[in-house]
Amino acid sequence: VEALSRFPAHTDRTTEAWFALATASGLGVQLEAAALRRAVTVLEYMPDGIYLSVNISPGALMSSAVQQILSSVPLDAVVLEITEHARVADYGALAEVLRPWRARGARVAVDDTGSGFASLRHVLRLEPEIVKLDSSLTHHIDSDAVLRALGYTLKAFAGAIGAETVAEGIENERELYALRFLGVPYGQGFFLHDALDLDPSTWPDAMTTEKR
Repeated sequence: VEALSRFPAHTDRTTEAWFALATASGLGVQLEAAALRRAVTVLEYMPDGIYLSVNISPGALMSSAVQQILSSVPLDAVVLEITEHARVADYGALAEVLRPWRARGARVAVDDTGSGFASLRHVLRLEPEIVKLDSSLTHHIDSDAVLRALGYTLKAFAGAIGAETVAEGIENERELYALRFLGVPYGQGFFLHDALDLDPSTWPDAMTTEKR
């Protein structure tokens, strides 16, 4: 499952725009840390075998606020999605920050591969366990031969570096079948399940367990 941030519905600003505004105001890391702090509260209720995927920027990953949050959670149930909205200034320094977290079981995903700064070089430098295909590649993949070719290529690339592939934004059965045909093993999107509230009491039975 992926933790998604949502803001007041009466505003016309998207989630991405809120985070961009926070970054422009010098509050980006604080907002990301607040979102992460809320997201990890569900870990103690999640059953074994299900992981929580959280979006985080390279800058926030290297901050003391985020490091403090991650130091107190079971990282074997966490996937850190490196967002594509900011360049990585120093891959070596980022790798050093990730090293102890990976040693504790955390996995790394490259988010939205195929858009933004998520180039193949970016993927290679991060050495992720998971490569996520951007929803712009998923939408209409059933009817677009170019998208299918690109999806197959990225899936093969992920396999070559030992990473799993997850397709984002699956919205209908045709897209799901096309991705299955290409060999993409995992996916997410409203066709597979609606978003769940942060409150575990509202989750389906399969998603709940006794508090750890």
